[in-house]
Parts: sequence; structure tokens; C-alpha cells
Amino acid sequence: MLIQETKGREREGKKQKTEGNQQRGEPALVIPILILLIFLYAVTKVEEMEAEPSTTTTTRITDLNEDSLAHCATYLSLQDLSNLATTCKSLKRVAYSDSIWQHCFREHWPHELLQTSGLREAYLKRRVAVQQFKFVDPLVAALYVTNARPFDHMILDKNDFTFSQGSFIQMTNIDSFLNGRDGLTVLSDHNARITCMRLFPLSETSLFRRDTQRKENVLVTSSCDHSIRLWWKGSCQRCFRGHNGPVLTLSDKLLGDGSAKVLASGGEDGTVRLWSLSSSGKRGQHALKATLYGHEKPIKLMSVAGHRTSLLATISKDSKVRVWDTTTSSALRLSCCVGMTSVPGTPVDVKVP
Repeated sequence: MLIQETKGREREGKKQKTEGNQQRGEPALVIPILILLIFLYAVTKVEEMEAEPSTTTTTRITDLNEDSLAHCATYLSLQDLSNLATTCKSLKRVAYSDSIWQHCFREHWPHELLQTSGLREAYLKRRVAVQQFKFVDPLVAALYVTNARPFDHMILDKNDFTFSQGSFIQMTNIDSFLNGRDGLTVLSDHNARITCMRLFPLSETSLFRRDTQRKENVLVTSSCDHSIRLWWKGSCQRCFRGHNGPVLTLSDKLLGDGSAKVLASGGEDGTVRLWSLSSSGKRGQHALKATLYGHEKPIKLMSVAGHRTSLLATISKDSKVRVWDTTTSSALRLSCCVGMTSVPGTPVDVKVP
């Protein structure tokens, strides 16, 4: 009697355990299997329908007109469209319809002029050309600027094109430009020729307020008027002064890690100066964090090391190279130079890996 009760309890326990497993894990497996079965059933039905006319009144996917199916197919990926074309003849016609490929073309190249037919072949041909880096300029247009002087510096930030001419900065939005709208903005706060332009994340400055701004950038410029200016939203937000002469160059990246990142500048006075972009105040008070001495000639080039963002390499006009470790810098006249050399000739650019 005791043995029978024990076996009964074991059977009841196994039943409860099985039910618990079904509640916890099995639906996660059942749902994909059901979806797969439904898909296979639908494909089979479509093939049967093509083999012989149906005498029932059941509504099938192919009962929809091709325009409706083509509209739905515009939400599919390129791989899904390829799979759709291999299902049956009627859905292949849908997958090859021009309305779908016109949508794909507009999504990738919105300003390209399209032909009236053969859009699938045109899209695939253009896609292959892009993947093989076979580029053709799609547009030639004239940009009317304030004067005929050549551009000194140019920067492309997403759809915003920024260039400098003398002491002026001019900005235009490419989409507005292509659509024939006058989107040219002129910034004229500098009083002398602009010597360098850089883009840095807005999140590294005191102007950053919310996460929606995380992808935005600020423009930083140096000038022969002895100043460095920070621009955002088409106006000057900060002005940094400290060099005893023209500011000739800016670092290509911010130095340091975390919230203590700084901008480096090189001047005709032979000094390297470190600035905090997170300092508040229109005039950039207390932004100057350190002044580094060592060069005897004006500094013309500088670059932040890619493997260690505290290292800065600078080159002066006499081709002397110095490497600075900015983690040991201070506002005092103490050099943090950790290496020096010279190079033959006249360097035109510098990059530290």
C-alpha cells in the first residue's frame, strides 16, 4: 500500500513538473514553429492555386490587386524582396514592379533623376556601382558667396557644409542648397584671417543640455586676431583669448578622458595652450588650463595620439617636433615635454597613430 501511494505521488509530481515546464519554456519554441508552419502552408496554397483554379471562396493573398501588394512590399528589405520573387509567378511580378524599386531608389538617392521604366535594373546597377566605389558626380551647381576669394578651409558635417574665406565663415545646408533655397549663413565675429577649423561633440561642452543633442557638433575656429571661437546654431557661443599673437592651429581631437577633456592650440608665440570647452561664460573665463613652453618658433601643426589621448605632438616652423604628456601639465611655466626631435624639410601635416 505504501509503495502504491509513493508511485502515485511520483506520477503526480511529474505531471505538475511537465505543466510547469510548458508554462515557462515551451511557448517560446512553439510560436516560431507555428509561424514557420503558417508560412509553408501559405506557400503550398499559392502553388496549388497556380496549378488548378480554386472553387472555394477563401480569400488568399493573391486575391489582392498588384498595387496593394506592391505597397505592402515597399516595407520589405532587399533580401525579403528577393525571397518574395521566388515564391510564385504572380508575386514575382509584384516584387519586380517599378513602384517598389522607385521607393528603394528614393530612399537611398533622393535627389537622383529617375527613368520612367526599368527601375529595378537601375537600382541594382547603382547599388553595385556604389559597392565597387564607382562614383559619378550627380550634380553640378553654383554656390554664390560674398566674394570671389578661394576657400581657406572646408568642413562637411552630415548635411552642413562650412567653409572660411579670410575672416568670414559661411555655412550652408546641402538639402536646402539642392532644393534651390537660400540657406547660406555668414559668421563674421573674427577680425582677421581664420587659420584652422575643427568639429567637436556638443556633449563635450558646457552647452550640452539633453540626450537628444548627443549627435550634434560644435565648430571651433582659430584666427590671426589672437582668439579662438566656439560656434553653435549659427552664432558664436564662446571666445577664448590668451595667446600673445595669432593662433595658428588647433588639435584634431580633444585631449584626455572622461569629463576633463581639453582643447589644445598652437600660436605664433611658440606656446601650446590647453582650454576647457566645458567652462561657462560668453568670454570663456577660466577656460585656460595650462600653457606649455618649449618651442622657439611658431607652432604650425599638432595632433593627438590615437593610442593615448593625453599625448600631443606639435611641430613648429623650424621643423622641431615635441611630444607632450598633458596629464602632467599645470597653469605654471612647467614643461611637460616627454620627447623631442626634428624632421628634414617642411612638414605639411602630422598624424599620430
